[in-house]
Amino acid sequence: MESAAPAPVSPLERILTIDVVRGLAVLGILVMNIVEFAWPEQAYENPAYAGGAHGLDLASWYLQATLFDGKMRALFSMLFGAGLVLIAARMAAKGQGERTADLLLRRCLWLVPLGILHRFGLQWTGDILYQYGLLGALAVAFRNLRPRTLIILGLCALTAFVPIGLLRHSRQVKMREQAAQAVVLEERGDKVPDELTAARRRWEALQKSVPGDPKEIEKVAAPLRSGYLEVFAARWDYHHTFQSAYLYYYFVWDVLGMVFLGMGLMKLGFFSGRCRTSVYVGCLVVGGLVAAALAAWAQRWHASGFSPTAIDLRMLKDTTYGYTRGAVALAWASALILVVRAGWLTWVTGAFAAVGRMAFSNYILQTVCCTLLFLGYGLGQFATWSRSTLMLVVAIVSLIQILFSLAWQRWFLFGPLEWVWRALTYWQRPPLLRRAPTSTPG
Repeated sequence: MESAAPAPVSPLERILTIDVVRGLAVLGILVMNIVEFAWPEQAYENPAYAGGAHGLDLASWYLQATLFDGKMRALFSMLFGAGLVLIAARMAAKGQGERTADLLLRRCLWLVPLGILHRFGLQWTGDILYQYGLLGALAVAFRNLRPRTLIILGLCALTAFVPIGLLRHSRQVKMREQAAQAVVLEERGDKVPDELTAARRRWEALQKSVPGDPKEIEKVAAPLRSGYLEVFAARWDYHHTFQSAYLYYYFVWDVLGMVFLGMGLMKLGFFSGRCRTSVYVGCLVVGGLVAAALAAWAQRWHASGFSPTAIDLRMLKDTTYGYTRGAVALAWASALILVVRAGWLTWVTGAFAAVGRMAFSNYILQTVCCTLLFLGYGLGQFATWSRSTLMLVVAIVSLIQILFSLAWQRWFLFGPLEWVWRALTYWQRPPLLRRAPTSTPG
């Protein structure tokens, strides 16, 4: 007898711990993304460039650098991989294993055009849907591997950051040495070769880039405070670079590494809360120690004046970036899973779960709120608000997402974009309305 056609999972089949952790990832990712929404990209990691590097602004940067920078995106990527494994397991349990690859590929590849619309339509430079669509389609081929194999593959992919970081550092060391040679030759009155002169200019430009030149910042900001067409033109080249060259040599390792880890951990029961308590406590301890090390690094970079010429410090961060992000991300996940298993703070975990059930819709809602606030076709506040004030924006947008999710799920089974994505993936219209309103999401 032919098995029934694949159908979207019902709300009753959802796993609470996964929804809660995904909700944290969606809300937490805005803590870093808000800087990219509001300032030129150089301010993302460097508060001395723009946004403020003193008082509450500096405290905000320490919080971001230690607990959020890349960690929420890592968690989001792991959960994307966990979702691939979960769907495959459910289809196999229903006797539909032969259809799994087709379904998962459609699920991933629909994210490609949706990501293009997100990036180019809403002008969000930090879109991740496109990357998940392309690289998720590759990850589908690995779904049947053993958990340990998937975790090893993930760790190997993240190891790519080591040679990438070392190569970048070696180039910067060469530039520093050539700049120094140019100074010595000039002081002796000797002719300075063009190569050394160019290196000196680049090195001195790095030295002068912090603090940011207000005129240069304004040059970048002005078109982004203008109309939609001006914003579109100003970001055209950046969008294409990010979706092509940057993706192929850098982001590919970031996404695939975390997706493979998520697939392996899901098979071990980590995200569904089925591991021993000692596993989660161990992840908390390791993640806490890594966060402390990141805080120490942040203090050293602060002491350097946040200078881009502190290249040895940058090398330390660049080469360990994949692993430190993963460790702190798993600590966040472990803390929430332990809270859910203990039945504590149900009002918090319930809010996170509501957001997590509508992760796609809430991810786009963040973009809508923030682009309308900061870009010129909205309120045009780009490059005007301090870093600490942006944390207030994060709190307000997070509250909007939570209230929207709780209200929507009283009446509807799926978030609006979740429903569209499911309809496109399964090529059928899943039910949307609940039969009767409920006091809390099901």
